[in-house]
Amino acid sequence: MSKQKLRVKNTQLDNLISNLRGEVGEVITSWVLLRHMMAGERQLSSDDFAKDLANENLAFVSMLKTKLADEIVARLSELAEPKTGRLTFHFAATKLGKLDGEVRAFRTFITRQKFQQKRNLDISHKELPEKWAQHGSIVIPYRTLRRGVGHALRMMKKIDCIVLGPAAKYLWREMRKKRYQLMNPPSAAYMLIPYMNLSKEIRQKVIMEEMAEGRQVWSEMTTTINGQETRVSACREWGAFLLGGRVIVLDHYPLQTLNIEIPTADAAGTAELVEAEPITAEKMITAKYRVTKKDGDNRMSFAPVQRVHQLDTGALTELVDIHFNLNDKLRQDFGEMNVGDEKEFSLTVRVLTGYRPTQQDMPSATG
Repeated sequence: MSKQKLRVKNTQLDNLISNLRGEVGEVITSWVLLRHMMAGERQLSSDDFAKDLANENLAFVSMLKTKLADEIVARLSELAEPKTGRLTFHFAATKLGKLDGEVRAFRTFITRQKFQQKRNLDISHKELPEKWAQHGSIVIPYRTLRRGVGHALRMMKKIDCIVLGPAAKYLWREMRKKRYQLMNPPSAAYMLIPYMNLSKEIRQKVIMEEMAEGRQVWSEMTTTINGQETRVSACREWGAFLLGGRVIVLDHYPLQTLNIEIPTADAAGTAELVEAEPITAEKMITAKYRVTKKDGDNRMSFAPVQRVHQLDTGALTELVDIHFNLNDKLRQDFGEMNVGDEKEFSLTVRVLTGYRPTQQDMPSATG
């Protein structure tokens, strides 16, 4: 294995992506400060050129504006380098095995707009021309700087969509709200993006989107309901559990322990519910099951790969285990299956959709 491949293999993904996120955060913060300095420069400037030259405050702001612009150029140039072992988009794409095309597009933009050339001539990694006449100045307009910052931000969001999943877009929206609440160093705030607090409504959306992607969202968790120990399907990461086909999202997450107290219904309400007629509907679903037990050639047990299944209506239902007493036809259909093997089943399930109230005698009118 080459040294470069070994470096990619040994670098922890979280270490790379977290620090890369912090580097993009530094670029964004420099852009925020640059805008502030540009506004300050406009306020301090006048129509008198001589007066402006003598204005130390204006000179101070103008110098900071230039240095911030140079920092953005330098950092974006570094992010575009095709190097492994550095904080570059190339390194992240190599580690993920994805986004090569997007990384090339970013590098092409940076090269075409002369970011790297300006860095190498004016900012860092300086190349010294042989003669005075060969010296020159490269000016990158503010709108091009802004496009470069936006390009880097979109690139980082694409990486996070792979690493963090559907939650990435919601986490970055929360971070946008805090963009102007500066923290020193800025990279620290952006490295903490995965740990930002999301509302209950957003977390429920994330759960549904992760399920749609086929991610392992739910797991069984031991809890007590009104003092009775039982097991429920829970999403520990986002602080939610499933009860009666409903997703209940808690105020705090991740979920550590769970104790459920359900208020006892009044006698009248209970009697009304008992007398009500349940309304059910049949649904055809397709789900993957995994062999959990095999008793010779006589019996085979399956458990759903995903215990919680999302219906086409958006509602959730919990799938049960399936046990087969094998006959010759089933043995032929299943073939040589061992514990751990998976098979897709088409199932007809009956789902509770509501209750129909009992018919009451209606008054009649005669005339």
